[in-house]
Amino acid sequence: MLRKPSAAFLLAIALVGHASLVAAEEKAKAKLKGLLVTGGCCHDYPNQVKIITQGLSQRVSISWDVVHEGKDRNTRPSIYSKKDWSAGYDVVVHNECNGGVDDVQFVEHIVAGHTSTGVPAIFVHCSMHSYRAAATDEWRKLIGVTSRRHEKGGRRLDVTNRSPDHPIMKGFPEKWKTPNGELYVIENIWPQATPLATAYGVDTKKDQMCMWINEYGKARVFGTTLGHHNETMMDELWLDTVSRGLLWACGKLESDGKPADGFAGTGKAPIKLSPAPKGPSGSPTLADWSSHVKFPASEKPVALFNEKDLSGWEGHTKYFSVKDGVIVAKNQKENSPAVSTYLLTKKNYRNFRLVFEGRLARSRMHSGIAIWGKKFEKNGELNSYRGHLVMFPSGWGFYDLYRRNSIYRDDGRARKADNKDWNRMEILAIGARIRLAVNGQLVADWTDPKPELCEAGPIGLQLHSNKVPQEVLFRGLILAENPEDRLITVKK
Repeated sequence: MLRKPSAAFLLAIALVGHASLVAAEEKAKAKLKGLLVTGGCCHDYPNQVKIITQGLSQRVSISWDVVHEGKDRNTRPSIYSKKDWSAGYDVVVHNECNGGVDDVQFVEHIVAGHTSTGVPAIFVHCSMHSYRAAATDEWRKLIGVTSRRHEKGGRRLDVTNRSPDHPIMKGFPEKWKTPNGELYVIENIWPQATPLATAYGVDTKKDQMCMWINEYGKARVFGTTLGHHNETMMDELWLDTVSRGLLWACGKLESDGKPADGFAGTGKAPIKLSPAPKGPSGSPTLADWSSHVKFPASEKPVALFNEKDLSGWEGHTKYFSVKDGVIVAKNQKENSPAVSTYLLTKKNYRNFRLVFEGRLARSRMHSGIAIWGKKFEKNGELNSYRGHLVMFPSGWGFYDLYRRNSIYRDDGRARKADNKDWNRMEILAIGARIRLAVNGQLVADWTDPKPELCEAGPIGLQLHSNKVPQEVLFRGLILAENPEDRLITVKK
């Protein structure tokens, strides 16, 4: 005869079951609370949010709040306006690209959210270039390095492990070739920073630190300049290393490079990305687009513009300047040029390929690129130009300055390709033939019937004569002489 279970026995079973459920819930509950601040210029942030939050959560017991705001370099993330903006977080990952923000008090308030509280920070790629317009070094001291520029992008980088005994670098090979890359140039390493890895710079001909740790104030920091391209960030080696960097910054990484007990993630799994959005936020911008254009192997492209100053150029500094890696051609009503003026390369060019981006920021008067001519004095203006002009982005067409006037009128293709923002352009000038591509579309192909007028001359950036305020922006400006006879940016 079966006996009925006693009340005490049933209570014991219930307690065991409840304890098991609580244990399972505790195990599933993330141990760390992270904040990801992202957005701004030049990268595929919607997908990078997925890569960082999902990829790190698979390796670290962490849950996330995400602040993803803005599509340009002047974005001021709203969370930083709070007095105690980092309160409640165990770690903050900075993946923002806000290089145009110049408010010193705002930037130093961000830094205090780490240095005064001890909340650790992780810095990824373009966060190194963020807030570089502000006249303070506090952001860079927190990061551990100063960087304001990068080498040509689109290259796989040869990364060397410089600290194989450090827990963060356990499991990192002696050498790693990234899937893709854009190497940042390190101008200064602050005293408390410790290198973990370097990558060789083809342009600078020297090793550039690309992974490191730092301590500043009460905060521990892990930083990496690697991370422009999704394919690099999706690489298991990148995710594994950044995860160990995060754990180290939080004091939860063991000496063997493994998470402290209870701080492992949910386990590795595929991360499904969305198609990259079209336009500036989903693909390289700033000087990045030009630097990512793949020139033929037979060509030797050079940057006409160093993104810092007007070295190699001549023109009126009252009209032409550099801001945040962009050449700005600008006048006010009071000093508007009576004659079109130009910023001119000091070197002459004859047969060439030029890729660049241009934007009319103020006024709809056209601008353009002057070629195949010479510096010309007109009505007291010493920096005008006589030669061919490739016009954009209104009045698209070609003009022969101070000779034949209009020589080619747009047939509608250029107006159709114009995106009314940063237009990506390629000029191919060979012999007497000029071809123009705009945003991947061939919009003009014209041969001058007077080849004797096609001479070697400086490249000129036009600020048109006007009576109203105007502003024109140029960036990229990468040129190859004696190019192959084909456009390289036109979509098939």
